[in-house]
Amino acid sequence: MQDDIAAECEIQIKRLAGMYQMGDGYQQTKEAINSILTDFNHGLGRDVSVRIMVWSDLHASLKNSLIISADPRWIEAIRYAISRVKSFKQNAMASHAARVASHA
Repeated sequence: MQDDIAAECEIQIKRLAGMYQMGDGYQQTKEAINSILTDFNHGLGRDVSVRIMVWSDLHASLKNSLIISADPRWIEAIRYAISRVKSFKQNAMASHAARVASHA
């Protein structure tokens, strides 16, 4: 289930990167990426270990989309998405660490 959601999220981000590459504004692209990732985050559920795994998978998938010969605007949009995904992943990891510490 989460794999399907993550794949759809990745496709939407790549679509936005392509639209930015074709001339959409950067601020508009960033806002759309943030919206997609926020919606994705809300759909992940409460299991922190699953959240970490899914964010890690999405992070790796987006990093694989960075092709050195790609258009600079594509790279800029994908890098922005990667930085946001990394932030969500780190928040999930911090939440997990806090839960583990509280049960120790």
